[in-house]
Amino acid sequence: MATARPLRLKREEAKRVDSAQALRDAYVRVWVDTSVSHLDGTYDYLVPERLSQSVKPGIRVGVPFAGRDVEALVLERSDKSDITNLKFISSVISEEVVANPTLITLISAISKRWICNPFDVIRSAIPARVASVDKTFATETRSSTAKDSANKGKGEVTYLHLAPHEDPLKRLSEFAQKAKEKGSVLIIVPEDRELELLKLEIPGALILSSSLSRTQRYSNYLTSINKSGQIIIGTRSAIFLTPPDLTTLIVYRENSQSHYEPRHPGWNVRDIALLRQGEEKLNLYFVGYSPSLEMARSIESGAINFLSKQARLQISTFPQSGSELLPERIFSPIRSALKTGSVLFLVPKKGYASALMCKKCRNLAICSCGGKLSRSNQSAPPACVHCSTTFSTWKCKWCNEDKLVLLGRGAIRHGEEIGRAFPGFPVINSDADTPVKNVTGKSSLVIATQGMAPRCEGGYSAAVLLEGGSFFSYSDLRGQERSREAFFEAAGQVKIGAPVLVAIDSSHPINAALASWNPAHMYKRELADLESLDLPPFRRSLTVDLATSEASTVAEGFKKALLDSRIPASTKVLGPSMRGGDKARIILTASEFDFADLTHFVGEFVKHRTIAKKEAIQVRIDPYSLS
Repeated sequence: MATARPLRLKREEAKRVDSAQALRDAYVRVWVDTSVSHLDGTYDYLVPERLSQSVKPGIRVGVPFAGRDVEALVLERSDKSDITNLKFISSVISEEVVANPTLITLISAISKRWICNPFDVIRSAIPARVASVDKTFATETRSSTAKDSANKGKGEVTYLHLAPHEDPLKRLSEFAQKAKEKGSVLIIVPEDRELELLKLEIPGALILSSSLSRTQRYSNYLTSINKSGQIIIGTRSAIFLTPPDLTTLIVYRENSQSHYEPRHPGWNVRDIALLRQGEEKLNLYFVGYSPSLEMARSIESGAINFLSKQARLQISTFPQSGSELLPERIFSPIRSALKTGSVLFLVPKKGYASALMCKKCRNLAICSCGGKLSRSNQSAPPACVHCSTTFSTWKCKWCNEDKLVLLGRGAIRHGEEIGRAFPGFPVINSDADTPVKNVTGKSSLVIATQGMAPRCEGGYSAAVLLEGGSFFSYSDLRGQERSREAFFEAAGQVKIGAPVLVAIDSSHPINAALASWNPAHMYKRELADLESLDLPPFRRSLTVDLATSEASTVAEGFKKALLDSRIPASTKVLGPSMRGGDKARIILTASEFDFADLTHFVGEFVKHRTIAKKEAIQVRIDPYSLS
């Protein structure tokens, strides 16, 4: 006879039903994490008496919304509300204030400018909560260390142009430590690699980066917004930090694409820094070798101060003919430079061969997914740059030939050929995949891609800027800007009196710009061309990425809205253009004065699509690139 199983009682906890509201300031206004773009306003809730002591502006709470409990951020608490039949806050997620009034104001401004839900910004601005950090974070320490600065900034905006022959991060460190005498300093750098190097220059600096563990990041965040007299170094999302005595904000290499948030809503560090400076009257400094087009235009108009040390560089040009790697006359000065130290070679592309071509019919070798085939080294099999599929045996789909020709030298192939040209010297490759921090020891041949040149103590004996034509032939609007900065950064790393050898036509404006250490020689031409074409930065822009099947219909809708005067008369509708796969892009531009009206229209358009449950589209305001 089988033994009966013992009965097990199921336990179900009933939800708490609050009925007693707080005796004082019983109402709160919150932003709710609704997860949808069209529900982006503020909402009012009641504060139950049991939570009254804990609820204050800037904390995270749980609220009932659309039949479920979700997170919300408390904006303000008051004694009245115009809304009736309000629901109660269900819980206090954390009593830690994670958003002070300065940050709340900033998030509100950003969500309007980039037409998004405030929680789309909050997810970037405020790290995820870690309960153990909340428990250990000492209230006594916060109250004793946090104090507002009595010596606020003057509200100036300045571009500090880095001088040649100096260590840029060392200069940045010295400047930040001097600025700390007036209050906390926040430094934003584009890459973790630069953050690690700057951290060595400023021992004791507080770090905030996505590379930190979740616990450390949340702990550092709470420290940063509660403690005074700090130097804080961070990457992109650290631009939202609001120390109580912040007076100085420094953005390093503001033109880097890494300063642009790749996820929705696509904000960027430079524009948020300028937004903060206007609201908070901070001393804002942009530090770099060459300004972005937006920054260059502001410098030319006098809106931003440009501080630069007078300098002259020894520039020699060596026009390239055909597909030769090194022009004939360039060998002698390189050999002379190798006698006294290492030589830096700046090259445009990483890898070995950026593309492959059929030897017989001259068609590009392409994978079935549409990606080009490339080769990582001389003996490696061809591989797709998109899906990484390798082809141990390859045959051309057009003529059935199995032999390939290499197209486009990458950094590794440059290293092989330069090493053969100058035997007896070690070759060091530094790119995004295999970065090298420092070069020490005997003379070497250093092959580096843009922004990846190792630091060389005392400076390089020469800098060789190869394939100038390739650098300045990119089709997108930022191509000239990126290459200009790459040349200035590489040229700035030579010793005093050392030559800079440029493989480019002698009439190219980059030569005069480098020789006089003045990027204006080049960016003035770029600005004149863009103004004549009525393109950014003389107009504001937004892009709409959507399914190809409805791109033409949506583009015609924008044009109809323009004819009906529902969007500003200065609006231009460009496209749609194909983006690959089943995606297309529409570009909208308008004058600076009309752009807010245009973005409002597009924001309402996005909301109506969401309400109608149509396929989501991606909107980018002032994107890094239009292409």
